[in-house]
This record gives sequence, C-alpha cells and structure tokens, in this order.
Amino acid sequence: MGGFTVNSGATCAGKVTLDSSGRGSVSDACFTSADNVVVCTDTTAVSAVRCSAGTGSLSVNGAAGDTISYARVR
Repeated sequence: MGGFTVNSGATCAGKVTLDSSGRGSVSDACFTSADNVVVCTDTTAVSAVRCSAGTGSLSVNGAAGDTISYARVR
C-alpha cells in the first residue's frame, strides 16, 4: 500500500455566538467560496444549525443566543 500526505492548510476554526434572531457571521479569508466544506455544531443545546460559507465569510443560523463551533475541513 502506498503512503499519502495530508496538508490541512491554515487553521480555520472557532466559535460564534448567535444573536437574538439566531444569526451570526464570521469574516475570515480562509473561507474561499461556497464550495468550502464546513462542519458546525451547537455547543449550547441539541439544536439544528445551518452554516453556509462564501468568499471571505461564514453565515450561521440556529437558536438565538447559542454558541456554535465551526471548522472548515475543505
């Protein structure tokens, strides 16, 4: 079996707290397009979360006031 190399690039992970309408955003150049794969999880409660990457930003929607952890994986 052959070997392989993984290059994860710059770290692109963190937390964002959603506002009273359940929205949040992150501005970071590590988000390069809508094709980015981002994993998000609600660390406050068992609630659904929607994350959508774009050029230079990540949009997050969920339950008002919850803290969301995110990580760009590709």
